[in-house]
Amino acid sequence: MSVTASLTSFIDFNCVLGPQRIRVPAGLRAMYDDPTRHPWAYYGPMIEAIRGGLAAGNLPERLERATADAETRVTDGWFRGQWRHYRELSEGALLLSHRVGPVTVFPVPTGSWTHGELTLRVSPQLGVQRRDGRREAWFLYPKERPLAQATADAALLVLSDVLGAAGSDLVPRVVDIRRSTGFVLSRNRSLATLSAYVAGEAEMFARFWELSAA
Repeated sequence: MSVTASLTSFIDFNCVLGPQRIRVPAGLRAMYDDPTRHPWAYYGPMIEAIRGGLAAGNLPERLERATADAETRVTDGWFRGQWRHYRELSEGALLLSHRVGPVTVFPVPTGSWTHGELTLRVSPQLGVQRRDGRREAWFLYPKERPLAQATADAALLVLSDVLGAAGSDLVPRVVDIRRSTGFVLSRNRSLATLSAYVAGEAEMFARFWELSAA
C-alpha cells in the first residue's frame, strides 16, 4: 500500500516517541480520508502571510490581517483554536524577522521524496538570501510541538535530497516559527547514519498508517 503525506506530517511523527506515535499517522489518515476536511487551510493562510510579508516588506500588516481573519472563524469547528495559534505564530514570525533582518526572498524548488511505500510532498515555502549573502531554502514548521536539532534532522535530510535532485545548492533550513528558531544540518553529522534513521522512520510511518486502517 502506498502512502503519501506532507513533510510537516513526517516532522510531527519524528517529534513523538513510544507507543503514542501511532496516533500521528492515524489522526492524519482520518483527516486526509475525510472529504470535508482541508488540512492545508488551517495553517496555510498564516504561512502565506509570512512568505508574502517577508517578500513585500510588510510582514506586520500581513500577520495582523491573517490573525484577524482567523478570529472571525471561531465558531467553525474545523478551525477551533486557530486564532490562538495565529497569535503565537505572529509573535514568533515578528521576532524571527527582527533576528534575521532584511532578506531577499525568491522561489525555491519543490518535489517529492520516496522511500519504500512512503512518499513525502516537500515544498519549502521560500528561498531566502541573508544579509551576509547566504542563500537558504526555508521550510516553515507551524505546529505547537517544539523542534530540536534531533527532531529537525530527518526533515533536513529529506529537504537536502529534494533540493539536490532539483540541482539546487540552497542550504536547507527548518524554521520553528513559534520559537523563532532555525535548524540546519551540522557539518559533523554522519549522513550515512542519519540516512539509515530516516529510512527506518519512513518505514515505520507507512506501517503505522496501514495499521490505523485495521
